[in-house]
Amino acid sequence: MTWGQLRLQLQITLPGTPLDLLDEWLNGRYEQVLEATNWKGLKYRCTVQTTAAYQSGADTVSLTVGSANVTGAGTAWVTGQTGLQFYLPGDTVVYTFTYVSATSATLDRPYEGNGVDAAGTVYPASAYVLMQDIYPLPSDVRSIVPNGVGNPTTGFLNEYMSIAEMEASCGPRTLVQTPTSYAMYDDSSENTPPVVHQIRFYPPPLNARGIPVEYVHAAIGFDGSNTNGSPLPFVGSSALLYGCRADGYAYLAGQTDDAGQRGAYLQLAKMYEAKFDGVLQQLLMVEHAQVRKIVAMRMADRFTRHRLERAARDTGRGVVGTNTDESVWGSLNSDSWGNMKP
Repeated sequence: MTWGQLRLQLQITLPGTPLDLLDEWLNGRYEQVLEATNWKGLKYRCTVQTTAAYQSGADTVSLTVGSANVTGAGTAWVTGQTGLQFYLPGDTVVYTFTYVSATSATLDRPYEGNGVDAAGTVYPASAYVLMQDIYPLPSDVRSIVPNGVGNPTTGFLNEYMSIAEMEASCGPRTLVQTPTSYAMYDDSSENTPPVVHQIRFYPPPLNARGIPVEYVHAAIGFDGSNTNGSPLPFVGSSALLYGCRADGYAYLAGQTDDAGQRGAYLQLAKMYEAKFDGVLQQLLMVEHAQVRKIVAMRMADRFTRHRLERAARDTGRGVVGTNTDESVWGSLNSDSWGNMKP
């Protein structure tokens, strides 16, 4: 059912109830279901496509300490390079690059040199690197699943770090290689949508590769206008309706001065709350059965076919299972063990 259909059902059941309350109850019960467990249906996958780092060859740049201007020699810069990170090999800081022309660009702040150079010191004909270490994630990302970022080069998982841990342990990000760790990098608050999540890799990617990412989907609730939208498929409509009816009758009980009517409303609220709990428990049972299903592992024949031959050979020597009969084991003295053939 769509959000609009759910709200219509509640309007019929609870006539006269303000729409704002119905929407609030729908969202509240939806959130209650989503937070009941670590739902498999919230696990999504995407691929983050990295950009190959550019390491200069014959082309060079000239920089002046205290100036944000970059002058290229033999360069062929393009507008698409705006926003990339820039540094000279040996630098301990990186800058954001902005294209001006094929042979000129600017940095996001004046060039610092090695940190002790006097203003006006020129770095002529220098090698340089352009790279990208921060990438956008899909708009529906809520968070990355723990151990959810793969390494397409090694086949192993990349290590998670917080931004603070990455800043403290990785130091300057001026070495481009295959990424081995990552951090969530947000540029907006969850309370100020639209929320844009980003991921930062370390070391910055050397090559253009697709990096698989598993994440928790940010479910969109009902805002009163997205009536054609729907709850996620695994969230039963009956659970939302039962929960909202429980909220509705509890609300009506507080709106009446008739003790008899109040009691009837409270009884209905209790009944629908029990129905909500029952449906939620059924959803949880199905979810847990799917998550905990264990497939028995079977060793390949090439690793086990020697066992029958070995058992037959050992049977001829009196070595069977865990037989401890003295007539069997007594004959296996030290000489007989030494004379046994493999």
